[in-house]
Amino acid sequence: MNPKSVPSPSLQIVLMIMLLAFGLQGCVSSRNRSIREWKKSQWQLVKADKQLEPSWTIYKRKLLGTNFVEFKIEGSIGSSPEACIAAFRQDIHNLANGLESKKYPTYEIVDESTDSLLTYVIHKEPFPFKNTEMRVRYYFRTDAEGRVGEATWEEAWEGNTAPPTTKKLSRVKTFRGSWHFSSISNQYSKAISMVRFDPKKMPNWLVSPMVTKFLRKSLKDIREMTSNENKIQ
Repeated sequence: MNPKSVPSPSLQIVLMIMLLAFGLQGCVSSRNRSIREWKKSQWQLVKADKQLEPSWTIYKRKLLGTNFVEFKIEGSIGSSPEACIAAFRQDIHNLANGLESKKYPTYEIVDESTDSLLTYVIHKEPFPFKNTEMRVRYYFRTDAEGRVGEATWEEAWEGNTAPPTTKKLSRVKTFRGSWHFSSISNQYSKAISMVRFDPKKMPNWLVSPMVTKFLRKSLKDIREMTSNENKIQ
């Protein structure tokens, strides 16, 4: 064997150090990515009411291992959980009656029962994005004592009555969320709403303000409707 072909001990040490450095760099990069992903999965403040004691606060997080994002709004409403659920349901009827026809070219209640409601909605999006279509089933419940009220919803594209896909619209295949109202006094309820969906190719600068506006308006509508109801009583 040629002695010159055998690396010197010092060269071997240098090679080992270089390999170890590359390995550690890879581990650190992987760890940093994991930390970044974990941070995204924790609730992060998006926006809050500018009052000294905020009347609403909005948070956002990414669900680990998926493309889904989740937003939530927290606040309080001066009414009972039962009244809040009734107001939220009435708000859906108001939209179906065309009170916001510019925002929703189509808003239909396809089916309704005592504890559920099915809607088909076309939502107007800014150029150059296609208008989106959603088909959502809502479920409503309150406990026997009226201290907790909940409305949940999810996409409902199954069944023969679902419209066929079209290239003119972008279908929202997954859209889930909830309103949860719990009594905190005789006159107030704690209100939390969450929505979960896959934004696909829509950028965050468009998605975040749009969802924030949606959540704020929903809370505002329920507050106003229950306030008017209390005045009537």
